[in-house]
Amino acid sequence: MPRDQATDAQHLYDDRATRYDDSWHPRFARHVVELLDLQPSEHVLDLACGTGLVTFAAAQAVGPTGTIIGVDISSGMLAQAHLKRQNTNVGNVQLHQHSITGLSSLAAVRGRHFDAITCASALVLLSNPALALKHWARFLKPGGKLITDVTHVRSQLGHLTLERVGQTLEIPIPSYRLNFETPQKFEDLLSAAGLQNVDVKLVSQVQANGHGAGVGAYMCDLDRPRIDRSYTVADGSVIFEKLISSRYGEALSADHVKTRARQLFLEEWAKLADGHGQIEEVDGVFVGIGWRPS
Repeated sequence: MPRDQATDAQHLYDDRATRYDDSWHPRFARHVVELLDLQPSEHVLDLACGTGLVTFAAAQAVGPTGTIIGVDISSGMLAQAHLKRQNTNVGNVQLHQHSITGLSSLAAVRGRHFDAITCASALVLLSNPALALKHWARFLKPGGKLITDVTHVRSQLGHLTLERVGQTLEIPIPSYRLNFETPQKFEDLLSAAGLQNVDVKLVSQVQANGHGAGVGAYMCDLDRPRIDRSYTVADGSVIFEKLISSRYGEALSADHVKTRARQLFLEEWAKLADGHGQIEEVDGVFVGIGWRPS
C-alpha cells in the first residue's frame, strides 16, 4: 500500500521541529538562497519551508518590496517559523499549512506565478518527484527559476539500505532516494519538468575547498565527493537497530517482519563494502537549478 506523504511528513518532522535548526540545515539554507541570486522585489514560493530557514533568508534577499510564501504540511515545523516571524517582525512573509503536491487548492498561490520556487531537503520524501516538479514548474513566471536538492546516493547509507529493504518487502518507508541514483537522473527529472539550462552542483555539509562562509567553499566535483566517514560490515547490525527504532524505520519494526528485514539489511549493507571490508559514506547533496523558458 502506498504511503501517505502528508502523514509521513507530520510524523517525521513534528517530532524534530524544536531541534531541526541545531544542524547543518541553517547554513545549507543560506547556500540555497545564495545560489538563487534573488533580487529586490522578487516573489518567492518556498515549498516544504519547515522552520523558515530558506524563507527568512530569502525574505532578506528580496527586501520589503518582495514577498515570500512558505508552505509546509508539518504544524510543528510551521510553529517554529511563526515564532521567528513574530520575533523578527518580518512583514513580507506568509506561512501556510498545506501539502506541497496539491498547490492548486491553496488560495494563496492559486493563479499566481513566482520569480523563484524553492524546495530544500524535501524532494526525496515524495513518492512521485517527477509529477511534483512538473506541478511546481507551472507556478513559475517565464524565466523564473526552481531550486531543489537530493542527497548523494552514497550519503546516509543506512537510510538508503533500509529503503532497499522496504522495496523488497513491499513495505515502503518514508523516503525515495532510489529515484536519484545518479546526478544525471536528477538533472533529467528537472528537464522533464520543462525546465531548461539545468545546472546540478554537489554541496557538502563542511568546507570541501578553500575558506569562507560562501557556498563556493562547500562545493565538490560531481564525481569526486568528500568522504565523510567509513564503516565496516559489522556496523550494519547497530545501524539497523537504530533506524527501526526511529520514525523513519518503524514500518519494519513489527515482529512479523523485523527478522527478515534485518537479514535483508545486512545482506544489502555488506554489498556496499570495498575489497578491504570498508564502507565509505559520502557527505554531499546534489543541488539542481532550472529555469522556465521565457
